[in-house]
Amino acid sequence: MTIETPPFSRLPLRNGDPKFSAWGRWGPTDEIGTLNLLTAEVISEASKEIVSGNTVTLNINTQGSSHWDGLRHYPYQDTLQFYNGASQDDISGPSANQRIGIQTSRGITGRGVLLDWAFYAKEKGLAYSPFDAFAITLAQLLEVAQLQKTTFRPGDILFVRTGWVEAYQKLSMEERGALPYRQIRSSCGVEASEEAIQWHWDNQFAAVASDTVAYEAWPSPRKSGVSMHEVFLSGWGMPIGESFDLELLAERCRDVGRWSFFLVSVPLNISRGVASPPNAIAIL
Repeated sequence: MTIETPPFSRLPLRNGDPKFSAWGRWGPTDEIGTLNLLTAEVISEASKEIVSGNTVTLNINTQGSSHWDGLRHYPYQDTLQFYNGASQDDISGPSANQRIGIQTSRGITGRGVLLDWAFYAKEKGLAYSPFDAFAITLAQLLEVAQLQKTTFRPGDILFVRTGWVEAYQKLSMEERGALPYRQIRSSCGVEASEEAIQWHWDNQFAAVASDTVAYEAWPSPRKSGVSMHEVFLSGWGMPIGESFDLELLAERCRDVGRWSFFLVSVPLNISRGVASPPNAIAIL
């Protein structure tokens, strides 16, 4: 079944809604956003990615905080509106309800695709620190995809390896402990340009994730007036995965020369939940 995708130029879909939002695409009461792309047909087709049956877990322990950001995590900063118009009162006001809680995610299962930008950066001799707000450009992601011979399908779950976890594991315990107490808690990630936001929309990813702490370079410069967090979570209802362990997965994918796999991820069934450990496994 083909799901029609409105052109990016039509966003927002309704007059007066926040920038680049797609509210109403799945109906006015929808609570799962781009996870609607994970139809039975899409998941069935994704199961064909299982070739060897080898499995790789993608979770750092809960203290390390691999997680999915749910749709209650980050509203549009100018209006404090969440996906499909949910308000702060829906989330935490006197009449708070279960709207867009993490319990509605119904699982994130489908075809995962890894872009190993960290390997590309080493090959190119790019100098960067994962702990600075270094921005990965769309041109670089496209080059990685080309070098890997990677193509995308609607409903894919995109993973971007930045090297953050690899660098973190090389730090001393003292250096690790100091990271959260920096004056600016910066990290590398995907550049939040309008062209990069449009690329994500055009490819119709069901969810995105990386090994860094914000997916996009952080703090976000909001070059187009909004951050990816605002557009992805609150505009499209698209979960963002952070701090995933992609090290072994990258090794396995490189060994077999294939960068797609079957992903099973089951967020916790927490009513009104804002985020959840991913409980994620890749099957090659």
